Amino acid sequence: MVNITEAAQEYLTELLSKQDVEGIAVRIFILDAGTPRAETCISFCRPGEEKSDDETESYKGFTAYIEQRSIPFLEDAVVDFQKDS
Repeated sequence: MVNITEAAQEYLTELLSKQDVEGIAVRIFILDAGTPRAETCISFCRPGEEKSDDETESYKGFTAYIEQRSIPFLEDAVVDFQKDS
């Protein structure tokens, strides 16, 4: 499954708090999975936008919904954040 580092969790928590939407989360999915154009995406997920078959991961400051059909392509994926100097 996806590993979201502590630095990335802090950054995502901060971004989500700025949205001023109760219960907002993130959704992780792959566009064009299995093709050379594959792209990993993280988007805001307002309450009710999650899909019934999404995998749910709870973190200290937010919830992440992972698209079911993207899970095989996210094996050993790492989401990290590093501030520019």
